Amino acid sequence: MKNMAQTSGTEGSLVLIPILLLPLLFLILRHFKILSSPFKSPLVPPGPYPWPIIGNILQLGNKPHVTLTQLAKNYGPLISLRLGTKLMVVGSSPDIAKEILKTHDRVLSGRRVPNVFSHMRSELDNLSLGWSLECSGRWKFLRTL
Repeated sequence: MKNMAQTSGTEGSLVLIPILLLPLLFLILRHFKILSSPFKSPLVPPGPYPWPIIGNILQLGNKPHVTLTQLAKNYGPLISLRLGTKLMVVGSSPDIAKEILKTHDRVLSGRRVPNVFSHMRSELDNLSLGWSLECSGRWKFLRTL
């Protein structure tokens, strides 16, 4: 009886090991798949390879303006970086900045107000210009001030 209990415990642990290693294997394979194609869209400008979750945040360092200048020398005037899960496209020359603002001005001028305090929405509209949802006449007047 004692030997059967020992063997069944050993068999249970042998089955448990592959179950625990399966997610690790999945993450490793997913990481190498990302290495072969770092961005899902081929229309993204070139840039340094991002880390899986944090992106390129650690590569910016203490002086991001100096780092972006060095990246512009390596990758050109239009660079793509990942800051966490968000994609950021950097135009590092005046000509590129003019072109971006000419062709994508509507997209860049849009406002996105986070839905953080939905129960306090009416109070926040009266307190702060940044939290108001509508671009009403009052909002435009306060913005000009």
